[in-house]
Amino acid sequence: MPNAAEPAISSNSVCAFSSEHHLNSPEQTAFWQQVTRNSFKTSDGLSLAYASISQQNSKGTIVLSSGRVESYFKYSELMFDLYRQGYDLFAIDHRGQGLSSRTTVNPHQGHIDKFQRYVDDFDDFMHNIVKPVQERDYFLVGHSMGGTIGTLYLAQHPGVFKSAVFSAPMYGIKLPLPKRFIRRLASLLDNHSNQYPNYVLGGKDYHAAAFEKNDLTNSKLRYDDYRDLYQQQPRLQLGSPTNHWLVESIDAGEDAIRAAQDIDIPLLILQAEEDTIVCNAAQKRASRGMCKLLKIPYSRHEIFMERDKARNTALTALLNFIKA
Repeated sequence: MPNAAEPAISSNSVCAFSSEHHLNSPEQTAFWQQVTRNSFKTSDGLSLAYASISQQNSKGTIVLSSGRVESYFKYSELMFDLYRQGYDLFAIDHRGQGLSSRTTVNPHQGHIDKFQRYVDDFDDFMHNIVKPVQERDYFLVGHSMGGTIGTLYLAQHPGVFKSAVFSAPMYGIKLPLPKRFIRRLASLLDNHSNQYPNYVLGGKDYHAAAFEKNDLTNSKLRYDDYRDLYQQQPRLQLGSPTNHWLVESIDAGEDAIRAAQDIDIPLLILQAEEDTIVCNAAQKRASRGMCKLLKIPYSRHEIFMERDKARNTALTALLNFIKA
């Protein structure tokens, strides 16, 4: 990694956000070459991957908590934009996905034995990796499942972050039938194996859906770039969740709603107007007290992968919120 005092890309050089029409630009490629990519061991012996980059005269440190199936590689464009705005960045691959250790024999299964492990891993990340680098203002940015993890972390570890912004947080999952019924069904079908768990009904290994059938974004350019990444790096591929993951995540979503209502730092929910993956009504339930909600028009679930207009709206709101 280059000397933090002499970054190859200055945060003061350009302040406009990147565009879907100029993905993987020479500037973005140069930035990514500066990013440190490493891993650390959890208390139970797993290897968790992370990425980081610092700069001189930083405005603070943004820590990214990614969603299910994701890796820090997916956030290269977002990290590029936030770095140019003057922030240091840290991003973690949660256990069982990205470049982090898998916990199941089939590496495509999205599985967790206890949702709390994600939160404990994040605490290890903050304690062992982020805080030793520098003590300054920390801001938490999470997406989807990463928002649930982040919310529970904030509730359990107050005083670490100055504020937080969550993109389409998974406070509830869009389900075809009532939540109570789905949870009971998944619990009954769960084979309770950590190495050989079973998929949810209809679950399967990684499969790249055609853009026309995707629920993630309206931006074909960013969607194709995302799928190309997972094709080029098969280790990042992850399929459907297991029954046990679903039970744990339904319960964690409810816990996160209650936690968000009582968190004592400013918290902003960026809600995707066209979301078909997580439940917007659950996010609305969470938005009281210091937790505010902003709906992003014309956006599907992946707000930071959306078309430029929606994405720029979200990024502007994020930056204004953490500056306040």
